Amino acid sequence: MGSIVSVSVPADEIIKQGWTSITLHAGHCQDLPGKLGALRDALQVLEATRNDVQRRVDIAEHRGNAKRLDQVQAWFSLADSSIAEANALIEATDSQLQAGNNNNGCFGGPCNCTARYKFGKKIAGKIDELAAMRTKGQNFNDNEVVVKLPSAPATVRPSELRLVGVESLFENAWKCLEDEHVGIIGLYGMGGVGKTALLTKIHNQIISCRSSSSANNFDYVIWVDVRRNQTLEELQNSICKRIGLEEQASRSQEDKYEDISRVLYGKKFILFLDNLWERLDLLQAGVPTPSEENGCKIVFTTRSEIVCGYMDAQRKIKLDCLDPEKAWELFCSKVGVGVDDSNSIINHPEITELAKSVVKECGGLPLALITVGRAMASKKTPEEWSHAVETLLHGSSTFSGMDNEVLPVLKFSYDSLPNDAVKACLLRIALHPESAENTKRKLTGEWYAEGILGREHDRIQDLDNLGFDIIGTLVSMCLLEVASEDERYVRLHDVIRDMLLWVASECGEEKGGGNYYLVEAGFRLRKVPRVGKWSKARVVSLMNNHIEEITEEPVCPHLEALYLGHNSLRQIAPGFFHSMTNTLRVLDLSHNETLAELPPQIWYLVNLESLNLEFTGIRQLPFELRNLGKLRVLDITGTSQLTRIPQHVLSSLSTLQSLRMAWCGNSTDVAEEENNVLSGGNELLIEEVRLLTNLTTIDLPLRSDLALTKFLSYEDLMIHAKILSIELLKESTSLDISFLGVARQVQVLHISDCENLISLGTHDHTVVEAYQNSNASASIVPCSSTIRQVPCFHRLIVLEVRRCQNLKDLTAIFTFAPNLEFVDILSCHGLEMLITMDDHKTNGGAINKATQAPFAKLRTLWLSDLPRLQIICEEALPFPCLNKVLILFCPQLKRLPVDSKRAEGPKIKIWAQETWWNELQWENEATANAFDPEFNLSTFFND
Repeated sequence: MGSIVSVSVPADEIIKQGWTSITLHAGHCQDLPGKLGALRDALQVLEATRNDVQRRVDIAEHRGNAKRLDQVQAWFSLADSSIAEANALIEATDSQLQAGNNNNGCFGGPCNCTARYKFGKKIAGKIDELAAMRTKGQNFNDNEVVVKLPSAPATVRPSELRLVGVESLFENAWKCLEDEHVGIIGLYGMGGVGKTALLTKIHNQIISCRSSSSANNFDYVIWVDVRRNQTLEELQNSICKRIGLEEQASRSQEDKYEDISRVLYGKKFILFLDNLWERLDLLQAGVPTPSEENGCKIVFTTRSEIVCGYMDAQRKIKLDCLDPEKAWELFCSKVGVGVDDSNSIINHPEITELAKSVVKECGGLPLALITVGRAMASKKTPEEWSHAVETLLHGSSTFSGMDNEVLPVLKFSYDSLPNDAVKACLLRIALHPESAENTKRKLTGEWYAEGILGREHDRIQDLDNLGFDIIGTLVSMCLLEVASEDERYVRLHDVIRDMLLWVASECGEEKGGGNYYLVEAGFRLRKVPRVGKWSKARVVSLMNNHIEEITEEPVCPHLEALYLGHNSLRQIAPGFFHSMTNTLRVLDLSHNETLAELPPQIWYLVNLESLNLEFTGIRQLPFELRNLGKLRVLDITGTSQLTRIPQHVLSSLSTLQSLRMAWCGNSTDVAEEENNVLSGGNELLIEEVRLLTNLTTIDLPLRSDLALTKFLSYEDLMIHAKILSIELLKESTSLDISFLGVARQVQVLHISDCENLISLGTHDHTVVEAYQNSNASASIVPCSSTIRQVPCFHRLIVLEVRRCQNLKDLTAIFTFAPNLEFVDILSCHGLEMLITMDDHKTNGGAINKATQAPFAKLRTLWLSDLPRLQIICEEALPFPCLNKVLILFCPQLKRLPVDSKRAEGPKIKIWAQETWWNELQWENEATANAFDPEFNLSTFFND
């Protein structure tokens, strides 16, 4: 049997515990509305405490260099949860109390005591929870709210021990940093020119100043390497890393914006951005805008001056290539010798000049000098150095290191061009020889002729502006350079040209030959390259060589463009063009003065669009020319030996948009045949070309009074003329040049051999009456009824007047052509004065009450064989743009009308006879000092 255990408990203890339990339960049931009020009070106090803690955290974080502790963030989360639960409990309790008052719900039925007990118990527990949360929040001290972040990383960046050629640029940039009015600085220049090296030098100097009391002592020094197509989020992540917010990288863009703004606001920072390709919206990233008040700075590098504008740079500093002395110094340092080290291999008598040739081929580009210098450090013999020179002369892409370290860097600039048309324009410039300088107008003409700028004739009138805009873009992106002496000319840096040819040849070959370029321009070739090189070529440029004969017959089924200009061609093999019959679009044979005859196969290039025979020795254009049914551009400018163009040939070229014929067919051997449009004074030529309805550009020789009259009767011809050559007027004594108001595209006006011409004038009456008499007249006026007043000939930039023996002055042309840049007056024996200022001011009132001073844009003035010329101009003028003057055989000209202020600018180079120069009379010494005389005339023709 089991045993029985007995436990003895006092009766009063049992009663006490039972009563306590009953009392507690009864308390939960009683005065529920009062308890609900107490919960509301506890909730209100906790919410106030939470707001107080949040405010302390915000203030600490906004002061910068501080971050909330994780325990504080955890308390915020718990407090927010408790507050939400308390609000829900209050709402539920209110709802049940309201229902109980209506005898509904738990509080109104038989179970109302139990329900009241449960809600009362929950409220009591929640009040205790809120009180505990409140106490915890109130007990946080400053050290428990936030933690002080470590200072932003500010380490010195690795750099060259010694930079060459950036001293003045660094000083300039440092002055900008010290200028309180300058907040954003842009450093720009071509790839490889040393922008990053200069930015690094500035950065490291800032770091070294942080421990001093320098004005350039910044709280934050931030460096960001910018990638192409960098996103806003990537930029924010880079900045966060530099200001101690690396852990925030996973947050949203909006949160990171607030984090960056919070840290940088009220602080003095400097932000370095290396290698910008486009605008970055730093404000959207959270970076405050630099101002005089905050003392912040932003310094960036870019290859594009356009980006400097996009970034609101208040100072732009351009980095150019090194001058020869600095280039030599940098090169020597990479070869491993000092400039003055007499024992070095580079000072070997046979190597020194070769080394300087190597340096010259690098064009002062630091990246190229460094790469080539390192490659040459181990070369000890003249033969090795000679090989290096030859390699660089024929394109640097095959030189050690260039295709890996230099050309790809430059290619980034090419790849970033806005569209394929701009890229094609740049590649077209690379077809010219190394270091070639070309006028902007010449380049735009080439682009138009070859269809790069579009083939639609209704857009042609805007193509000049489009071409100049493209040139401006290329210059701004440091892919094209403006000539130092004349801003009308531009050139490619030699290494940029090498990069372009590398892109168009080796890179094109790797892609299957579809873009392959064969360019050996300026190589001093006497024969064309071997035929095997032609097979994949799409473009071949052999211009500026010494090729006399082409005997090869290459097979090049992909060839679209062939450039053979500026050679000494006399003969081309009959079958040379055979494989190109269906593909060739562009053929340039210009400036081959010895080329008198063309192979017949040319006339069967059925897809040819542009044919350039400018300044060749061709004697005739055959009837077969009409086979070129797609020809858009025909240039026979300066073909002085041309004697015959059959009638109806030019007019059959219905697609022709540009016909350039200035100074052609002026041989005395012109065949006077009924069906030759060059016979007579070119009257038949005018009738022929007026039938070409698609013409947008035309240059014409007008060699009789009747030809000029016919031209002036066809307004559709006048409006498309760009170069006019008016010659051999026999009977006209005056020429009304107001027709240039209709022929408003004319850029070049040539007047010669008009033996009875006395004056050039204008008619400023209300309407110029139509001139309809087909016979020669003593005065030729335009026949357009659209001229209602004398206009300004804004586009006229070149004026040539030759052998007009009775011409007295040129006041009218100088008055109404304010943009003249080049003036050449030759053998006008009756000319006494170029311009009469009284007439200029009187006539000028027809166009402008405040008449612009004449010669305001004149750059070049040639005056030769003018025995009666006494005065250029009666008043001294500033000639602000004049830089070249030639004056020969003008014995009565004793004064040069240049005012003394011109001496403050660059000197005007003047070629003249020394005896004439010594007899000149000067207003004062300052006027004489405006000129730099040169008496060796051979230097003029070589200049």
